[in-house]
Order: sequence, then structure tokens, then C-alpha cells
Amino acid sequence: MPGRDIWCPNTEVAQAFVGTAEVFAQVFGVTSGVADPVDGVCLVDFRAFGALCAAAVGRFSGTREGILRSLSLGFIATALVLIDRAGHPAPAMPGPDQERAWAVLRDQHARAMAV
Repeated sequence: MPGRDIWCPNTEVAQAFVGTAEVFAQVFGVTSGVADPVDGVCLVDFRAFGALCAAAVGRFSGTREGILRSLSLGFIATALVLIDRAGHPAPAMPGPDQERAWAVLRDQHARAMAV
């Protein structure tokens, strides 16, 4: 449903997430879909944001670069929560084992993400 709250992080966490989305968008060559917060509200274009999450999942699965995987882990888990709460499909996963692992991590993050 457009215009509904799906996460209400504190300002510091919101800034870190928006910044991370922008950095990963540059790294993966896509747009983030995340607008700058205005009056404590951050709008998300879920078509672009879903593409960013898909790019992050794809790179995570396709690289052996441990630091990039580590940096991506929390972002992807948080993004999956937002995508799920907004009622959009998760990006395609490289297999059922990865799909289950991401679902577990998404659910763990969801419990820490106040609405």
C-alpha cells in the first residue's frame, strides 16, 4: 500500500542505510530507488530498489571477495525486509539453499526493525 510506514529507524540508522544504498548503487551500476529523507520520511521506488537488491544478491552469490560479501550482508537482509513489508517479490535467488538462508536472515532483521 503506497504511503504506509514499513520501517521507522532512528535518524542515524536511516542515514546509514540511505548512504549504504547509494554506495551500493554506484558499485553495482544501478540507481538506489531510495530518496533522501525529508521531514523524517524516506520514499522508496521499489522497482529501482528491487533492482539494487537483485544486483547485490547476484554479486554476493557470484564473488569470493569476503569483505564485499560481509559489507553486503546487512544491507541485503534489511532490503529484503523492506521489499517484503511493501508487498513486493524478493529478487531471484541462485537456489533454494540461498533462498532459505536469506529468508532466515531477513526474518531476524525484521524483528529488529520497528514499524
